[in-house]
Amino acid sequence: MYDRKDSYYLKAKKEGYKSRAAYKLLELSRKYKLVRKGYKILDLGAAPGGWSQVALELAGADGFVAAADLEEITGINEPNFTFIHGNMLLPAVADKLTSLAFGGYDLVLSDMAPKTTGIKIKDHMDSMELAQTASNMADKALKKGGAFLVKLFDGEDRSVFVKGLEKKYKQVRAIRPDATRKNSFEMYIIALGKL
Repeated sequence: MYDRKDSYYLKAKKEGYKSRAAYKLLELSRKYKLVRKGYKILDLGAAPGGWSQVALELAGADGFVAAADLEEITGINEPNFTFIHGNMLLPAVADKLTSLAFGGYDLVLSDMAPKTTGIKIKDHMDSMELAQTASNMADKALKKGGAFLVKLFDGEDRSVFVKGLEKKYKQVRAIRPDATRKNSFEMYIIALGKL
């Protein structure tokens, strides 16, 4: 059992972020220069909105963030933020998200996670399905040279997924940000330089 009110949770509350996940994106963006001023960013599985908050901060007033989730996001009212409440597996939702960024997105983020069962192999497979869905969306929505960041639950199918990304991006890395809970088997795949 993890401590819900760990140091990152408490830090997020203190600094006004909607979730501890904000620190994962802050760390990864610093290390890999994922978000720059003026970037157009697509945030999949965005609720409660921690990644969207960070993306808006780092992209600045000239940037744009479109977010989608099955759950509502509230309290983000910036004019350069659009939230779509819906299932991105539906073609109408995916098409709407793609159409919001003329010329394509600079960065596609996915912090989507399945409802966990505690059965590691099932949770891994379910997370891989979501990661592949996000990758398919990045194929359509990401501009050439863009970047893709996706969460998955580690397991045997990760290497196949990474090999698929290596055919489409210049550089692919697997990483566990410091803000990841120690007992978690979640990890992130960063794909840079869409071909």
